[in-house]
Amino acid sequence: MSYYGTTVAVLSACLAVAGCANGSVRQAPIAQTDKVVTGSVGGLTSINTNPEILAADARRDAAREDIARARATMLPNVGIEASAGVATGYGDDFDTRTTGNAYSYALRADFPLFQGGRGQAAVAAAKAEYRASGEVANDRRVSAAYELALSLIEVHRQKGAVEILGRQAALLTKLKRGIETEMKAGAASRVDVDDVERQLSRLSVERERARLLIAQASRTALRLGVSPETKLPAVAKLYLPSDEQDLIELAVNNNPRVRERAARADAAKARVSGAKGDLLPTVSAGLSIGGGQDTLPGVDRNVVGRGEVRFSMPIYTGGRVSATIRQRNDENRAAVFEADAARIGVTAAIRTAFDRRAVAGRMFSLAQAERRNAASGLEGVRAERKVGERSTFDEIRAIADLANSEINLNGARFDVIAADYTLAAETGLIGELFGVPLVQQTATTD
Repeated sequence: MSYYGTTVAVLSACLAVAGCANGSVRQAPIAQTDKVVTGSVGGLTSINTNPEILAADARRDAAREDIARARATMLPNVGIEASAGVATGYGDDFDTRTTGNAYSYALRADFPLFQGGRGQAAVAAAKAEYRASGEVANDRRVSAAYELALSLIEVHRQKGAVEILGRQAALLTKLKRGIETEMKAGAASRVDVDDVERQLSRLSVERERARLLIAQASRTALRLGVSPETKLPAVAKLYLPSDEQDLIELAVNNNPRVRERAARADAAKARVSGAKGDLLPTVSAGLSIGGGQDTLPGVDRNVVGRGEVRFSMPIYTGGRVSATIRQRNDENRAAVFEADAARIGVTAAIRTAFDRRAVAGRMFSLAQAERRNAASGLEGVRAERKVGERSTFDEIRAIADLANSEINLNGARFDVIAADYTLAAETGLIGELFGVPLVQQTATTD
């Protein structure tokens, strides 16, 4: 397999960590991933001011106002009305045409006494939607942090590949110089030099391809306002549970997507109650005081006060209310299924990442052994070539085997890191690593 093919395979494996799959999980010892590039979060907090995050916060603030609007339907309404105009009249009561400025005014107050639970249902639905919008903002933070983590992981992965290919090129260059010395003594031919030069040319192409992958992976980091050179924070700071079931329980309770879907289900349930309230009567009270004056003859100034209790009972609505109730029930069922699907999805993601981390850990251990064997093999080939038992091509291939083992080791190391970050994302805690705190709902919702 070419080194570019190996690099692409490693990239695909990293992206596959974000997928979901069901199945049994086998826990295995996790190898220590030494030489991991980690650091502080000082250069990562710019995510908080990213337009995507600010937009989610603005939508959350807008959803908070729905609570006030729903509460307003249960409070009294007070208003004042006034009018003024010009009156004209003709007739037996008027000696001549008379004009004057007519005016009237009224102060009215309406008090809802019973609404069939509509108001309470509207408030409950608004509160649930507000919670859901808060979890959407949290999910946007988690997603941004996870996208950034994968971006930085891939950047560092490909930088490691560039360094490995550079070391391979250095070994081949050293070999070339040795062959040129041997040529002067008649112990090597131009064909050997050509073989090395072909390998060096191919490595130059492979390194440029790796740099292209670095540029592509840097896009997400740049979009989020973070330098692609930023070091990765260590996932160990989160002290995640080591047991798979504990991780699943933490994720189901803390994952923003799960909590958002649960809040949507609560809102849908409240809307069912509101729709059923349309079948119940409403009772309200009204008070008003009004007056007016007209300058036409025979019209006096007047002041009138009025109090009333109003009762309304729907008898036949043409099926509109029953259709609305059925619709709200169907929406409620859909919301419940979506909440279940979110929990199942998060559970599958945790199991996949947990298993992926175990497999990557074993691969890391195997890659370490492969690298030791490749290094030992290269030394053996060099020793045998000095006594004429090996060809130049054998040493070229041994150098390639060493580089390939180092690329496998580099890929396995970052596969473990990617799996750890997936676990951190699914548990909703990844934002803490990147200085992106979850939003706190400070509005009064009780």
